[in-house]
Amino acid sequence: MAGRRRKPQVDAWEWLSLIDADGPFLSRAALQSFFPSGLPKAHASVDDVNETFVDEFSRWSSMWTAESATYAKARDRWVEVVLRTLLDWSDELELAPAGFSANSPSGAVTIEPFAALAGEGDAPAALVTLVDRIADLRAVGTDGWSASAIDRMSVLLRETGVPIGIVTDGRWWGLVSASKDVTTASGVWDALLWREERPSRDAFLALASFTSLAGGKAEQRLPALFAESVASAEQITEALGDQVRRAVELVLQSMSDTHLRAVARGEASPLPDDPRAVYEGAVTTLMRIVFILFAEERGLLPEHDLYRSSYAIAGLRGQLQREATATSAEALDHSWEAWHRLLAASNAVFGGASFEDMRMPAYGGSLFDPERFPWLQATDAQGRLRVRLTDRAMLAVLRAVQTIEDGAMQLSFRDLDVEQIGYVYEGLLGYSAEYASELVVGLQGKPGFEPEVPLVELEQLASAAASSKQFGDALVAHLKKTQEHAKPRTAGQIAKVYGAADLDAAADARTRLRHALLGDDELAGRLERFHALIRDDLRGFPYVVPAGGLVMTESAQRANTGTHYTPRSLAEEVVLQALEPLVYSPGPLDVEDSTQWKLKSSAEILDLRVADIAAGSGAFLVAAARYLADRVIEARSAEGVPIRGENPKRFAIREVVARCLYGADINGMAVEMCKLSLWLISMDPGKPFSFVDDRVFHGNSLLGVTTEAQLKAQHISPTVSVKRQLDGFDVDKDLKDAARLRRELSSGQADDADRMRSTRAKRALLAQAKQVTAKLRDIGDGVIAAALREGGKPGRKLDDRYDDLAQALRDAYPADGSKGDRSQLVASIEAGLTATVDSMEARWKPLHWIIEAPDVIVGNGGFDAVVGNPPFLGGQKITGAVGKNVRDMIINVVAGGTPGSADLVAYFLLRAAQLMRTDGRLGIIATNTLAQGATRQVGLVRLINDGFEIDAAVQSRPWPARSAGVSFAAVWGSFGRATLVRVADGTACERINSLLEPEGRVEGDPARLQENAALGFQGFNILGKGFILRPAEAQILLFEDPCNEEVVKPYVGGGALNESMLWLGKEYAINFGTMSRSEAERYRGPFRIVEERVLPQRLQVTYSRHAYDNWWQYEKTRPAMVRAITQLQTVFVLALTSNTAMPTIGPSSVVYDHSVAVFASEDWAIHGVLSSNIHNVWVTRYSSTLGTGLRYLLREGFETFPRPEPTARLREAAVALEQERATRLLKRGVGLTEGYGLVHDSSHDDADVREIRQLHTRLDEEVMAAYGWTDISLDHGFHTYRQLQRWTVSPAARIEILDRLLEENHRRAAIETQSAPKRAKRGKTFEESEKPEGAMF
Repeated sequence: MAGRRRKPQVDAWEWLSLIDADGPFLSRAALQSFFPSGLPKAHASVDDVNETFVDEFSRWSSMWTAESATYAKARDRWVEVVLRTLLDWSDELELAPAGFSANSPSGAVTIEPFAALAGEGDAPAALVTLVDRIADLRAVGTDGWSASAIDRMSVLLRETGVPIGIVTDGRWWGLVSASKDVTTASGVWDALLWREERPSRDAFLALASFTSLAGGKAEQRLPALFAESVASAEQITEALGDQVRRAVELVLQSMSDTHLRAVARGEASPLPDDPRAVYEGAVTTLMRIVFILFAEERGLLPEHDLYRSSYAIAGLRGQLQREATATSAEALDHSWEAWHRLLAASNAVFGGASFEDMRMPAYGGSLFDPERFPWLQATDAQGRLRVRLTDRAMLAVLRAVQTIEDGAMQLSFRDLDVEQIGYVYEGLLGYSAEYASELVVGLQGKPGFEPEVPLVELEQLASAAASSKQFGDALVAHLKKTQEHAKPRTAGQIAKVYGAADLDAAADARTRLRHALLGDDELAGRLERFHALIRDDLRGFPYVVPAGGLVMTESAQRANTGTHYTPRSLAEEVVLQALEPLVYSPGPLDVEDSTQWKLKSSAEILDLRVADIAAGSGAFLVAAARYLADRVIEARSAEGVPIRGENPKRFAIREVVARCLYGADINGMAVEMCKLSLWLISMDPGKPFSFVDDRVFHGNSLLGVTTEAQLKAQHISPTVSVKRQLDGFDVDKDLKDAARLRRELSSGQADDADRMRSTRAKRALLAQAKQVTAKLRDIGDGVIAAALREGGKPGRKLDDRYDDLAQALRDAYPADGSKGDRSQLVASIEAGLTATVDSMEARWKPLHWIIEAPDVIVGNGGFDAVVGNPPFLGGQKITGAVGKNVRDMIINVVAGGTPGSADLVAYFLLRAAQLMRTDGRLGIIATNTLAQGATRQVGLVRLINDGFEIDAAVQSRPWPARSAGVSFAAVWGSFGRATLVRVADGTACERINSLLEPEGRVEGDPARLQENAALGFQGFNILGKGFILRPAEAQILLFEDPCNEEVVKPYVGGGALNESMLWLGKEYAINFGTMSRSEAERYRGPFRIVEERVLPQRLQVTYSRHAYDNWWQYEKTRPAMVRAITQLQTVFVLALTSNTAMPTIGPSSVVYDHSVAVFASEDWAIHGVLSSNIHNVWVTRYSSTLGTGLRYLLREGFETFPRPEPTARLREAAVALEQERATRLLKRGVGLTEGYGLVHDSSHDDADVREIRQLHTRLDEEVMAAYGWTDISLDHGFHTYRQLQRWTVSPAARIEILDRLLEENHRRAAIETQSAPKRAKRGKTFEESEKPEGAMF
């Protein structure tokens, strides 16, 4: 019987290709998750045979070309029919709803909805706006508000809190989703196609139906679908980032193969000697591919047949795939057409090309400049490229950048934001390359964190292991020790695959290994037994790199810093609040009513200078370009000279990029990525790329001279006594000439049709400006080099360095104009700028803003605004990442000598402020440590003391991307600018303090009080897991010699302390205290264990002399704490990092580790104070956070706390809390963490939880009574403070309590200062304990 013909599979989501989508619009993944079988079938009333649809569609469409008034009537009727009948809104449709409106920034234009769909309660489920007949709902507005119809709906939705909007002129139907902190998502349908394209029509009617918006289950409605799409977009971005990284790895492999083959033939390598240059070439290759794909899919490159057939990249993957299917994948190993096409397309983009009847302009751009990487196009004697990728490799590369999930989902570059593309490439900044000295094997692991290990090490580990399990354990332990950031497979997974016997798989692996090893059978044989552990590259070959080949490596930068995808919405929020006060006068800082704001002229707006001094891929500059371009369009319209042409927005963006924006980054590849982002948003098919070489700089913004005085004095810290203006140097003239040239460069966007503004003319001007400032650059480099050699520390040594520099400059530039001797100057600069640690650069590249942008720093008095998200680097990691000399210089020069272990962001904050005009604006986001601890003291406190006024702030908010489990803070402000309204976390207030909170009536920071000295301590810093014993081991030692009880003690850390109420006795520790070696040796058993387990680890310690020399002792022996608790039977203890910050009682003989705070007292009043919400709000304010938990800081949180006089009732309340809490939590089998999780959870209200809450309420009342503050109503309830929800006092009570505590702190501190008693010796604080007792090297 003949088989039935199979029906062709229908793509349920093909209609997406007909939608003009923008932002995180409905993704296939989200749609498939919600509707596995496709969207619900459209309402029966839309069937073509139905009179309603057919008649109304015909009636409306016949009027599409009618005159405006006639069409408007037909449109209104048609729209109401669609809403009421086709979408089934029926009686829930409300026409002309009142109370909903939104204004343009200036208040000149107001929009109101045409209709609304009733939702639950008073809030509508959706709003609808009508616009006049228009060609594009995304077109720039022409009525004085530049926002498009889609963007206006976005504003309306955010203003009203309604999640979904529909915008239509009858033909175009835009479906919009907009909510706080999320990028607007929209899709536009063409109703004229609804008769022919029924799937598209049915999709709109299903998505916008009453059921989808208001009638179905909440979790199945359209807002939930959009939320899932946002998450899907983030996942796509993360997945694309990993795939692009693997693609770069494959490009490097292919280049490595050409290198190895050439060397094997006895020829010179086609690659540069510097492997980092090869890595940059590989990354540039991927950036070129993505740029061309982005431009082609958006119609920004020619669509001529000749271009498509000879240059285009978009269809190349499909062509290669068809060839592989027709022949074989192996056949593509012997052809290189795709690589040749990529080079041809790149050259055409850079230099232009002709296509019969049209000309492709020379777009230029350093990304495509063939001179940057000439070795990519070098040929041999036969004219063949010396470096080339096979078609098989290119197919894998294109698949990686054009599809997701191994080809399962095609990626559209039309749907990706510039910010997403930038983030993908920012991830590549954390890698580099090196030539392998021995064969390297890439192992399987978490994508992006897979380890690489030399084959020799694998063989050694395998030889020493008696079983697969031992090998797995040994390999994981080895990788943890040698590659702490790598995330390999688990020991069990490794053991399972290593021990499996699969002869067929092994034989296949050997064949593939031979291919990867260029035919080396001997090496393939050695690797065969490890084949199941080796990861594959994108072609499916094992990732192995022979000796001499190129291996992709993780850089020190990636190990120390973290990057997270910055959503467009977040960058736009930062830019909006930073720039809005600069473009309106009066504006938001002057008057609250936006209808009274007045937009400045277009010339004034284009005169603004905005910088991001650590720009990365340029997300904030892109947001600034968009914002300022919109205001330019509105200003031109108000001036009666609107921007003409096909795309006014693009023209305005090009003007803004050419005139207003500046960026910098320490990483040269980041600079190219930033340029790429600016080119993508400003690309005009008929003009060269925006010229940005004069405004995106490569260099370290923290290292560089910033003032004329530094250049004139040739000194990093010029004083009145330093007046060293050398003969032959005219700093003022050189800066003036350079500023004039740069003003010419900024005269307008690049346009080859204008000879004075052509790319060639701009390059010539830039070269001339660099020539004019060459001498100044030598001075600047010399000043920084000399400062680095002394860490910028003022004194005689530093002055001597500058005397030497002055002489070197005289030798290099003789006063008589003769040829000088530069040898001493060059040597001095090299010595000072050479990095002392392994970093991304062997030589630091200072960025002298006054030299690179004299038109801004001198001519404009600084930048009008500095925005951005500086890189994160914790204070404890700065020295290891950049070297002690750089850290010291940053402290001495940028922070003016302010000490403290501040995070790197504090110094970027200070440098940004130094580069601003006196009336300039600052808009910075960073991790929430910005307003905590030493980072706050070094950064915000110093700024505020210098007159900086914060007018808006976010203290701590979760990063909007789900993939990033961090919180951020944000600061906006300026120096000395009077501000009408200040807003902290959305709440209006009179002033914002350095904690980014509303300032109370009492100002200032608390002082440390002597009354708390020698009371609170951090536990022992053990530094050696070998000290820790299992209970059985401890019992053996105690049995062998009862005297061992003197050094074998119960042990507990902060985690265990909170985990269970029965924490005592679960672990023990050997503690020799401050004993000498001979004294410790008397305890033979314990000493032998420490010698075997601890000594090998301590011999590797290089940062603590004490830990190295006295290896049998703890790194921090805490003698002050030991003295304080020796006479006590019990102490109060508290986990330093937790969500509870709740003390408990414990024996004084226990070894409490560094994660525990120990309070040397038996007075229950101390317990009561520490347990109270009065103390907790103080500690929460002045300590810091770690993730979503509290990091209790003894110095800031406890030593500053003014304790009340103890009372009997306070002691009774504390005892009652401890006893009752212990009983109830023991009964439930939970510890403090889980128990207080229930206490602070409003959904739990059983008897145990209620009792603990009541006990805390009573305790708080007794503490307040002890202070004499019974007039404050505490109003206990569930309140959130710094993202921590607790059962605590009300916000109003918290503010008053904090004011009174600070007032009391200041009173007591003043008394202590006046009486000036001898300060008691105190224990080490958390910060001080992090400092090594003695640096060995």
